[in-house]
Amino acid sequence: MVDVNQTQDLIKQILTRLGHKYASDEAVELIMGTFIYESRFKYWTQLKGGPAKGFAQIEYSTCLDNIESFLKFRPSVLDRCVWATGIPKRYFEKPSKRDWEYFLMTNFAAQVVMARIKYWRAPAKLPKTSKQMSEYYKKYYNSVLGKGDAEEYIEIVYKYL
Repeated sequence: MVDVNQTQDLIKQILTRLGHKYASDEAVELIMGTFIYESRFKYWTQLKGGPAKGFAQIEYSTCLDNIESFLKFRPSVLDRCVWATGIPKRYFEKPSKRDWEYFLMTNFAAQVVMARIKYWRAPAKLPKTSKQMSEYYKKYYNSVLGKGDAEEYIEIVYKYL
């Protein structure tokens, strides 16, 4: 497991590059909790050969949706994503599965940014309590179809946070 304080600080730095409204303490806790729950900070690829990549366990389809349905229409946010991730703009303008699967597995900032954009697009405000965080994660990140469990999220995440 990575050092929690250092990782939270890094997440905060990355999110701050997106803009202060993306970098609240709640956002940092939610991203950190998501990464802990999704991968335990151990897995770079989804177990059993699934499509999810990185500590965030983000799928290319989620990344592509963030780019095509959100960032494409917000050029200033897209430019901040380029700055935050260090990924050249051309990869956002013409995303390919091969490139983004690589970025999602190898670029921690890309994982943070794509997870934050996914949460930003959710219709509800960021949660405040651990119970609300777990329910928000389940509803907006993992979905009702996913294997994630809100109660298990609390058990696993909050022994580290």
